[in-house]
Amino acid sequence: MAPDTNPEREHRVRSSTRHLSRLDLLGTAVVAATAMWALVAAANRPGEPEAYLLALLAAAGAYVAARVAAARSALVVPAVVAGAVTGLLVLWPGALGGTATAPPLDYGNADGALVAQAVGAACLAGLVVASDRRRGEILVLAGLLVLAAFATRSVAAAVGALVILLTALMSAAVYRKSTVVVVSAVCVTGVVLGTVVLGVLGTRSEGGLRGTAEAGLTERRVQLWTDGVRLTERFPARGTGPGTFVTNSPTASADADVRSAHSLWLRQGAEQGVPGALCMVAMVGWVYVRLWRSPQPPAVVAVGAVTFTAFVVQASMDYVAEFPVVLVAVGLLMGATTAMPTPELRARMDRGVL
Repeated sequence: MAPDTNPEREHRVRSSTRHLSRLDLLGTAVVAATAMWALVAAANRPGEPEAYLLALLAAAGAYVAARVAAARSALVVPAVVAGAVTGLLVLWPGALGGTATAPPLDYGNADGALVAQAVGAACLAGLVVASDRRRGEILVLAGLLVLAAFATRSVAAAVGALVILLTALMSAAVYRKSTVVVVSAVCVTGVVLGTVVLGVLGTRSEGGLRGTAEAGLTERRVQLWTDGVRLTERFPARGTGPGTFVTNSPTASADADVRSAHSLWLRQGAEQGVPGALCMVAMVGWVYVRLWRSPQPPAVVAVGAVTFTAFVVQASMDYVAEFPVVLVAVGLLMGATTAMPTPELRARMDRGVL
């Protein structure tokens, strides 16, 4: 059989590859700038950038590894993530006890965040398998993992896991992946602005909206956000240094149980100043752009976007982003969702054979 030499198709493939390569270079530059700024923020003063840089490296490395693996097999990465988290729950059933210090991560909300990512992984695996029976079995596993997320008593993780599953079940109706990506980004923007606004209100008033928020979020969490805003205002250029929020926050210093700002964004601003916060905005924004430009089917991109959004929303209100295992899971799933399939894999996907 003669090889397919359609000039128009080859031109489209080459153009798409060049565009995606430029976008990948931009992402590499953003990650590099984020890492460099962490070193600048820690220079010549107290600071511990090592943990931050290792977490950044772990997430980026997982993303690249998943991009490479998923280009050859659409099933392997989500199957590994879902299987690994399910195995952890079997080995540590205490994670489903709903306690604050539950294993395996010794923090119930982080356990919930990891389970929510496993729900996304199971849903992605269910979308790419060819057999209806296997798809049904995998979606049953996703449903059980949603119940596990509720069992951790992490409200944000449980709601996120449920939305991920619903998105997968309705993914056949998704024709424009850009719509889901934009809506997801808008949701994240709203949550981030909400935490910042509550932190700002805490520096200026004690009642009204802040009091209402404290009733639902706990007073200590809003106080930590307020400390984050105040530290960013005091040290806008370089912050207080990576890993120093607990030392410089009056609320955290007075409570031995507090380990962080309970907000990815406000911690970043407090420890690395406005430039550090902008680097984080750029990284998250790049992920959404990369999802929008993903060569994967709309259903896969929709589930991937909602899975990433569930993580970012929870990280905006908790310190789940400080657990490398959770970041690795996020990186793996985003790599799988944005991978460029090889021509052989694309042909198998078109035939429904994996």
